[in-house]
Amino acid sequence: MILALFLSLLFFDFSSAYIQNEIADRERQIQELERQKDEYEKQIAEKQGISRTLKGEIFILDTQIKKLQLEIKSLDLAIQKTGFEISDTSEKISETISKTSRIKESLAEFIRIVDKSDKENLMEILFKNRNLSDFFGNLENIRTSQEKAQIAMQELRNLKAELEAQYEELEARKVEQVGLRKIQELQKWEVDSKKGEKNNLLAATKGEERKFQELARKTDQDIQRLRDQIKFLLGQGISLEDALSYGQLAANRVGIRPAFLLAILDVESGLGRNVGTGNWIDDMYNCYLRLGRPSRAETEKRAFFEIAGKLGIDPNSVKVSAAPNYGCGGAMGPAQFIASTWLLYEARVAELTGHNPPNPWSIEDSFMAAAVYLANAGATKKTQAAEIAAANTYLSGKANCRQSACRYYSNLVLSKSVQIERELPSPVASQ
Repeated sequence: MILALFLSLLFFDFSSAYIQNEIADRERQIQELERQKDEYEKQIAEKQGISRTLKGEIFILDTQIKKLQLEIKSLDLAIQKTGFEISDTSEKISETISKTSRIKESLAEFIRIVDKSDKENLMEILFKNRNLSDFFGNLENIRTSQEKAQIAMQELRNLKAELEAQYEELEARKVEQVGLRKIQELQKWEVDSKKGEKNNLLAATKGEERKFQELARKTDQDIQRLRDQIKFLLGQGISLEDALSYGQLAANRVGIRPAFLLAILDVESGLGRNVGTGNWIDDMYNCYLRLGRPSRAETEKRAFFEIAGKLGIDPNSVKVSAAPNYGCGGAMGPAQFIASTWLLYEARVAELTGHNPPNPWSIEDSFMAAAVYLANAGATKKTQAAEIAAANTYLSGKANCRQSACRYYSNLVLSKSVQIERELPSPVASQ
């Protein structure tokens, strides 16, 4: 028995040490890829700071593709790291449960001894013992058992709190892994988009500098580059003019950068490419039930029906984001607000747009809701730090989020906002 326990503890320590080493190794690799990405970013900035040439444009696109590919590798390492962290936490949970079982067994024995003694009076105990030393020895054993029972009870309470904290940590890690996978999907799509942009440019110019300069002088070329930055929004039937107009209006009303708002909307919608193909009962309500979260299912259902009721529409007639293979759907419109969150911002959106009730599927109202959310999260300062905090809040609800998913998400948003702002027509960029 002792040997088995020793071997199990030895295996646990070895396994735990192995997992910790793997986590540290992934972090070292991620840091190296981050350094390489920074180098690519500098090269891109240098090229963009000089006159545009076909060779320079191709270099920028190639470097952006390399940077994105490094980002995908880095995300893969982060996903692996999170997987090891999930395994580590799961092992800790198993160990805590084992400790709990052992303490419960000991506690049961202590309680049995104390309970038996309670049913006997002192005279009975005295007569059962041959001499006074045995009598007092039994009394001491009873007292010791009572004390040990108290200690075991406290240990059980402590282990229960520890177990709850470990389960919360496990849930947070699983959510983070989901977020990393979603961002990685978007980055892969971005690589394909950049490759397509490069191929289209070479096809249009046939590799000739003169033709490139003619193309670069055309306003339409810049507009097309902007269209490429917000492809998903345009894919939802939103014209470029509407996207710019409503994005500018919403951002300026609350005091944030239009490019930052458009970047958030593009990334957020892009992370759920199936926006508008799901329904509330299958992709939201039943999904939460399948995950064992009935209270969340009821909360979102009530909120969704309240929104539909105010708008005078049949809940079954409107589409929401479909449930992907990593969670539940139910997000509404371009801003991807879930129903319960939308209700928190409904009054403010109505005040700013004059639409009462506002509609989460409306371009104007959804853009305004996202702008208000970001403004409340501190994006009005328009600094890099403030916008990172606002992006973190939009993703996780926490401005100081330290999870890998938050870091990748905020970096992606800021990178997109820089690209979008560079291509914004001057009337919008000057606002």
